Amino acid sequence: MVMTTLLAVQAHTDVMPRYDDSRHAMHQAVTVFELVGSWGTLLGAVGCLALAAWGVVAGKVSRWLVVAVAVVMVGSFVLASIPTGVRWQTFPVVLGGALAAMVAGLGAARRPGLVVTTAATVATAVGAASLWAFPPLRMPEPTGRFAVGTMDIQWDGPTMYETYGIVAQVWYPAASKGEPALYLGRDESEARYVRDAVAKTFGVPAFLLREAEVGKAVAAQDVPVADGAFPLVLFSPGDVSYRRQNTAWATELASHGYVVVALDHTFDSAVTVFQDDHPVDTAVRSSGNEDQDQDAADDQATTRAEQFSSALDELTRRNTEPGALLEGHLDLDRVAAAGHSLGGAAALIAAADDDRIEAAIDLDGLPRNGPDVTVPVLVLVAADAPDPGNYRTTLEEAVLNSPDARIVTVDGSSHLTFTDAPLFLPDIPSLVGSSGRDGPLRATTGPTLAFLEDVLS
Repeated sequence: MVMTTLLAVQAHTDVMPRYDDSRHAMHQAVTVFELVGSWGTLLGAVGCLALAAWGVVAGKVSRWLVVAVAVVMVGSFVLASIPTGVRWQTFPVVLGGALAAMVAGLGAARRPGLVVTTAATVATAVGAASLWAFPPLRMPEPTGRFAVGTMDIQWDGPTMYETYGIVAQVWYPAASKGEPALYLGRDESEARYVRDAVAKTFGVPAFLLREAEVGKAVAAQDVPVADGAFPLVLFSPGDVSYRRQNTAWATELASHGYVVVALDHTFDSAVTVFQDDHPVDTAVRSSGNEDQDQDAADDQATTRAEQFSSALDELTRRNTEPGALLEGHLDLDRVAAAGHSLGGAAALIAAADDDRIEAAIDLDGLPRNGPDVTVPVLVLVAADAPDPGNYRTTLEEAVLNSPDARIVTVDGSSHLTFTDAPLFLPDIPSLVGSSGRDGPLRATTGPTLAFLEDVLS
């Protein structure tokens, strides 16, 4: 039976306590430095603009006042740069403020002064818009009772072309807290590789994604696993994406007692950076022919499903490997496959083909290759999904034989709502949905946790 719901979800995690520690205090301090510094820079530049405008009109401004306002601007700029280095968003602000301070402090004839002040205003406005559009990456604090750890694993498995290395990110309930890892990579080198690859995917300059590159996650690298054996959730990202694209979602699940394993699909994901630091870029290309591209996507989804099974084989081995970090901590009788977009399609195929998978979660992925899913399924659908009639029909056919199928349309969502994108891309509804920076995570984790509690308990 298919259950269809229109959702404006308020996640049940809203009412759960958040753990507080020194890491959270440091997180807050960094936020204060960057936000106060960035917006202080902007206010200083606006003050310089006001003085420049007054100078053009009245012809005289106190140079000491100009110096004082400029010092506030420069001091705030330095403050904003302390935690993670100079933020590119503040450059046009400082340029605008410097031009305005020059007009106000040195004096200028009315016409040249007006021209320079106008240019300064434009530069400052561009900087202000950039500060709003690309804020510092701040991963939400998880609401579960566990601290969260993360690790990378690698093994050889099937890919689009041959048996090759596969890399996965693991988030798990941790026995202790530690220094949070970088968001985009295990080190700065990998973070740069991933930033450049994702920027290429979006077709934007790489510097626009700097906040994601230097931002921190919540999980700590390689800390001990908490006592117990935990259900497993395998995850596949979107087409030409990266394994960490749902870090906030995975961290939240891990804090509630799940082990989440997200795969980079070699030759398919935006880039796969192996443990010896050599990168392999995506080989996915558009042919310009819609039918050929759809056939290629079908093949990708099938390969990804095979990689889910390969990951299960590897995790089964690690669960019994003496001394392995995950030894004895995986409950392999409670396994779900999940994914976003093309990854969601792969999760449905894997759930249909691999008897070890007990449930599936599809985050706005159109089913491919006609999977006959006979396990419980949760599908979250974007409110702005194209051709919603055909989309829903295809979904309902795929889960027709599921004992518990939940197709949920998420109010105010877009395709990227179900990823980390709302945390570091411009808050534009057509791009990331209309629920702000934090709303998308609640709308995704709330139904996910409720579903997993029902079907894997």
